[in-house]
Amino acid sequence: MSDTQVIAAFAAARKSQSPLSHLPEPQAPDLTRAFRLQCAVTKELGWEQAGWKIGCTSERAQKALNAQGPFPGTMFTNRVYRSGEAFPTTPENKRVVEPEVCFTMAKDLPPRGRDYSVDEVMAAVAHVCVAIEVVNPRGPKGFGEEVPWFIVDGGLNEGIVLGEARKPLSRTEYSSLRGQVWWNGREMQGGVGSNALGGGDLAPTWLANHLNGHGLGLKEGEMITTGVITEFFSAGLGDDIEVKFEHLGNVTVKF
Repeated sequence: MSDTQVIAAFAAARKSQSPLSHLPEPQAPDLTRAFRLQCAVTKELGWEQAGWKIGCTSERAQKALNAQGPFPGTMFTNRVYRSGEAFPTTPENKRVVEPEVCFTMAKDLPPRGRDYSVDEVMAAVAHVCVAIEVVNPRGPKGFGEEVPWFIVDGGLNEGIVLGEARKPLSRTEYSSLRGQVWWNGREMQGGVGSNALGGGDLAPTWLANHLNGHGLGLKEGEMITTGVITEFFSAGLGDDIEVKFEHLGNVTVKF
């Protein structure tokens, strides 16, 4: 099957928030083609890209999705919400809640012939906030698909809920940053920043260099999420979620 049919299928599924009845191809693409298809789906959607998510940065998430390592995903401005807002969803949506740290870039990090250092990436950050990423797989098997399909599917992102913007922390604070999450008032298992690739400062550096390897770069104003730091779970319609990270405040959402 052609790229065109794969792109059209996943773009339509993302717009409808409904899962595909079947995959457009019998075999998953390789990782390079999967990322190329992800970028093509973004173009097909015609939505303004707000930034990038990083999926499977924690060992727990990698085990849950049978992933060998992290992968990028796309976030869009029409699916960015502020703390306290209701998150539009459908009964079919999985509504997986992932408490994360979100960075916003102060300047571009264009593609170049060598990797970016952590210090270079963190110096390019404008501000940081606590965030809730909402994940929704659109493949027919949900979280049971092969990882390349998750990449084609925008890293499974459905939307992002942002807390108040804060000044960037010192590098040493990100790995020990403690997070808590409550589901309808019941406290779930918390976590620390080192759960995401060893620390929140390392996650955007991984992304900057992943994009650099594909001839792409980060842009001023784009957001980057670190991947889930605490326990993650599938919320139901009507549920209330609150997340709190030390030094960064809290964020809430209702489905």
